[in-house]
Amino acid sequence: MSRKTITLAAIAAAASLAVAAPAGAATGDKGPTAHASGSDAPPIIPSLIQTRITRVDNAIDRLTEYVDDGDTAGVDRTGKVIRRQLAAAWRGATYYIKNPPPPVAEDADDDDGPVIADPVTASFAVFERYHTVAATVGQLIDGARVPILDSMSQTLFWTLDSRDKAIAAVRTLQPPVDPEEEVDDEAASFATVMPGVIGHVDDEMQQIRGLQADATDLTPGGTRLLTLALGQSALTSVTVNSYWPPVVED
Repeated sequence: MSRKTITLAAIAAAASLAVAAPAGAATGDKGPTAHASGSDAPPIIPSLIQTRITRVDNAIDRLTEYVDDGDTAGVDRTGKVIRRQLAAAWRGATYYIKNPPPPVAEDADDDDGPVIADPVTASFAVFERYHTVAATVGQLIDGARVPILDSMSQTLFWTLDSRDKAIAAVRTLQPPVDPEEEVDDEAASFATVMPGVIGHVDDEMQQIRGLQADATDLTPGGTRLLTLALGQSALTSVTVNSYWPPVVED
């Protein structure tokens, strides 16, 4: 198994800066989402993103079955599908951020048709899948052995690296704030949504700590992978906090 080296000192330093994982964190928790005024229906994620997300979800289910069956070829094949479709989903999100739909007219009727998610909400749906993949693969490491463990490592760290790159991209792609523009408290923005990634990371870190504490079938290689993932997740949390600091109420 090959993986860039992360020193224990760096892991400890990053973990000490990260927010402690909340006991109530739940896999798949969603951040703020945009809804039409007067409507409780969740917005529809555009097809250029949703079709890829659906394929990721389907592949995750297959991956779990292949790992349980010890099917190395199936694990390798499905891991590639997950990585390809997650990458495509983020490319779609990037396009949507750069090419947002026209604003809805103020006199538009809520019953005119389905509500399409804004770029912020649609992009966060991809971050939710980064989290789902990371949490699922992290759990599957318990009991996995080489060569399946090698495949798990590739998909896990590809996902963590891709999420880190997406976080950096959002910081570059997010539109500048106009100080003279009236702020809509109900509208989703990257400043309000991206801190939700910390909830994802905290949940993953809590899961890893739990596995390290009581997993009965972790191999030494699996333990090493989880330790590396914990260190990278801690650094991700620090990065998100530095880009989008928590809002302190007066």
